[in-house]
Amino acid sequence: MIGREPQLEQLSALVESARQGHGSSVLVYGEAGIGKSMLVSAVVEAASSTGFEILSCHGIRGAGAAGFEGLHELLLPLRGRIDALPPRQRNALNVAFGAEGEPADRFLTGLAAFGLLEEAAARGPLVVLVEDLHWLDRSTAHIITFLAARMSVMPVLLLATSRDDRVYPDRKPHFKHLVPLAPLGREDALKLVAECAPELTTLQRSRLVERALGNPLALTEWSTSPTWVEGSTPAERVRVPMGKRLEDSFLAEVALLPRATQRALLVAAAGEDSSSYEVLAAARRLGLDQRDFAPAESFRLITLVGGAYRFRHPLLGSAVYDNADFDARSRVHTALAAVSADVARAVQHRAEAVVGWDENVAAELEAVAVASARRGARTEAAAVWRRAAALTPTAAQRARRTVMAAEAARQAGATADAVALLAEAKPGVDDEASMVQFARTEWMIASTSTTLQDREGDELVALARALSDPSDRIEVLTWAAARSYTRQNLSAETRAAVADELRRPDIAVTERQRLLRSIGLALIGSADRITSVEEALAVFRRQMRETDATLLNCLAFAVEDTHDLVGAERIWSAEVDMFHRSARTSDETVALAGRGNVRVTANAIAAGLADCEHALRLSFDLGLSVVGAVASADIARARAWRGEHDLAAEALKNCTELSGLMPFARVAAIASWASAQMAANEGRSDEAVSHLLKSVEHPPIGMWAGGDLADVAVRADRPEAVEGWLAMATAALASSGSDHLAMLVERARAMLATDGDARPRFEEAIRRGERTTAALELAKTRLFFGEWLRRERRIVEARGHLAEALHVFETHHATPLAQRAARELGAAGSVQRAQPPRTLDASTVLTAQELHVARLAAEGHTNKQIADQLYLSHRTVGAHLYSAYAKLQINRRSQLAAALASALG
Repeated sequence: MIGREPQLEQLSALVESARQGHGSSVLVYGEAGIGKSMLVSAVVEAASSTGFEILSCHGIRGAGAAGFEGLHELLLPLRGRIDALPPRQRNALNVAFGAEGEPADRFLTGLAAFGLLEEAAARGPLVVLVEDLHWLDRSTAHIITFLAARMSVMPVLLLATSRDDRVYPDRKPHFKHLVPLAPLGREDALKLVAECAPELTTLQRSRLVERALGNPLALTEWSTSPTWVEGSTPAERVRVPMGKRLEDSFLAEVALLPRATQRALLVAAAGEDSSSYEVLAAARRLGLDQRDFAPAESFRLITLVGGAYRFRHPLLGSAVYDNADFDARSRVHTALAAVSADVARAVQHRAEAVVGWDENVAAELEAVAVASARRGARTEAAAVWRRAAALTPTAAQRARRTVMAAEAARQAGATADAVALLAEAKPGVDDEASMVQFARTEWMIASTSTTLQDREGDELVALARALSDPSDRIEVLTWAAARSYTRQNLSAETRAAVADELRRPDIAVTERQRLLRSIGLALIGSADRITSVEEALAVFRRQMRETDATLLNCLAFAVEDTHDLVGAERIWSAEVDMFHRSARTSDETVALAGRGNVRVTANAIAAGLADCEHALRLSFDLGLSVVGAVASADIARARAWRGEHDLAAEALKNCTELSGLMPFARVAAIASWASAQMAANEGRSDEAVSHLLKSVEHPPIGMWAGGDLADVAVRADRPEAVEGWLAMATAALASSGSDHLAMLVERARAMLATDGDARPRFEEAIRRGERTTAALELAKTRLFFGEWLRRERRIVEARGHLAEALHVFETHHATPLAQRAARELGAAGSVQRAQPPRTLDASTVLTAQELHVARLAAEGHTNKQIADQLYLSHRTVGAHLYSAYAKLQINRRSQLAAALASALG
């Protein structure tokens, strides 16, 4: 540990902190040979001697195609505890390890790994050691970075090592602590040389230190080589990067071995992820036997550890492999493929042995890619699809496989890779199946992120016309209609073209096709409507496809566009349930945000806020920026209802950051609505009008947002600002008959009335509102009517409406409106009632997640059931409940319902 005392002290402190229950994650990084493994080995050995359980895995150059190999190695000692996990998490981990079942999003698999570590940590502190993170299979690496951000809640130190090299993904942002290892200073380097090579003279040590540039591996490896301690080193050799110089020195050692041993080392290097049995079996196929490995073992170049050959240093293995010519590597890979017990690894070896194109191997790789995806290892699936494409001789097949690589990358969350693969595939895509899959992947990316601009509506119409399969044509046309709905920027000509294509008699034969046609026509703005939400959902439930998530969203939008908020919530809820059961976390997150939006609009503020907070948390973990922006905008609306302006402003800031440079029109409209609510609360009526007019530019949102226009427009002396919305809403009402919308329209007309029409319109608005569940909008209507009645000197009548409105506002914590109603009551001469003793408000003392957990617990759900629903570990659920009990000043689960009564608004 010469020269590494500060780093050793830092890591030892983190170990001690983990022992006290304050876990963390730390990444030790630096160039090859800088001493990462030596440092962490000392830390782990010390931790083990003081009672820590050690779990470990290590990356291998050229990790396998199946995925999750590293995770399997890491968690294998804990497999006996897997039954303690909630069911969906248990299934996700089992499928990742090769069991039959529905593959889960990597988020759920990561959560399962976290839960398993939590189970182990309940029995004692852990050190989780991940060596050579840069070489770990990508699926496992994603899980490790997921875990690294979550170690603080248990007595676990996640300790990883990685090379600091631009060719590898930068994992540093995911770790709580970073320990960079720099070259040793001259004094420490001299100490190290004196310790490992005391026979060297002072001059020899000085030369070695000068040439090793402070690299510990170079100092120790070169101390026995005359080349490095005698004479002068050519200038061009000094300029060679340290890694290359170390590899050359290793190769010089290898060159001293018998030729057969050198070939045996190549077999071991090419089969680093294979068992020693497989390496020896492959060697025999090449005319070698176990005796040929002996000289390398004598020189400590390789060691047999745990049934596998391990090189003295990873650089030695890469040097042996990279220095061999292609013919030698090809023969070795062919031999390894013949003896490999793992199908995926065998195909990978065959692929490495190929010269040029080979359709047979490409087809085998395709089968491996499909199998990897079934296990949830979609990152590996994308890489294997890409390798298969590279070996494919025909351009059309090559393009098809590249498109499939792009879709696998999209599913893996590697959006930038997916976009690049689509661009690579685009010139060669000419068969219909690939064209449709290309468009699907493109649409799915564009609908949930700002990374890719989706196709224009006329391009989608042209694509639909070029397809022969009616199912594909109608699906593409539905996407075009959905684009029209979400972007609100299709020309009248394009909308007409979409409608004409959808109405062609030969395009909708099956039940599913007829449903998609109805969705498309509803979204494009025709008079067609979805006649039955339940029948529509039944069509999707009979057969769920990958892209049905987007189509179900379109169904919800179509129903919402008929102003049926109840039906829309039913669809979003069905989506949440369906995608939750099938472990499609990303799709579930979209559905949660959609349901949250509808619930806030329908005045179910608490439930909508819970959905949106949940969706926002998941969107950060899953990289769904657009979904996070929608959720943030609706959180701002909910907070503005309650007068929580600091929280609303924070949510709007999140929305802006997540929306990127080109925000979706829908997102911008919701954000403008939230800004208008905040401005209205603070009496900035003119500003509120401006924000609402921006919302109205997006009719699907503006239809509801415009219900607030009349109040602020009258206060700002701008009644003419309401005219556009009123005309639009009146036309929509004629076809929908929505009581909720009718209440808003009649209320606006009443507030704009200059003659005796106000009273009957207010009364009609109240009558229609009483048929809805929109309690807050109905209370606002009573408030506005009460204000009008007071101005008309109908004081007693005014008091009744104002008192009723005040009660609803207080019940739902709509503080700004409650204050307004209270002021009006006072002005109407109402005796102010004595303030009741202030009770504990769960919605203010609990965090959003604690409140959500507490609600589910109050409904009778177990900790494991709550964990499955909210994507938490069941021990984290227990911690949230423990915190909630303390804040609510209770000590039993049975007391939760009463304690939460204050937060049910």
